[in-house]
Amino acid sequence: MEKKSNREKIHNALIEALKKDRSKTSVLPMSEVGLIEMTRKRVKKSLNRMVCEPCFYCEGEGYLLSKQSICYGIYREILRDTKNIKSSKISLITNPEIAELLQGDENHIILSLEEKTGKQIIITPNRQLHQESFEIIEIL
Repeated sequence: MEKKSNREKIHNALIEALKKDRSKTSVLPMSEVGLIEMTRKRVKKSLNRMVCEPCFYCEGEGYLLSKQSICYGIYREILRDTKNIKSSKISLITNPEIAELLQGDENHIILSLEEKTGKQIIITPNRQLHQESFEIIEIL
């Protein structure tokens, strides 16, 4: 753009449009070659931070899936696996912390699974299992 007034109009329109944005934004005026520099502060946590938590096995060096993410993973796997299970009962063997969560705050997951699959789900805690590990076994 050759006219400085046109560059300023675009710059002002961009600033006006960004006022609706929740994150802090810094916009520099348009350069002679028609480029606009802007920075934008991240407001949300990264996806990794949202579905993971610091690993207590290695004292925070790595990340584990969050307990809630593990519960939803169990939900998806049971829905997928029950198509091949003919028995009316399923045993879910999992880490005690996950078992406690599935029997407490996330109990709606088990109730929903039992309703959708028509099968009773028996949760069995096993201290030997890693937090992210679980087993689904058909009870004959």
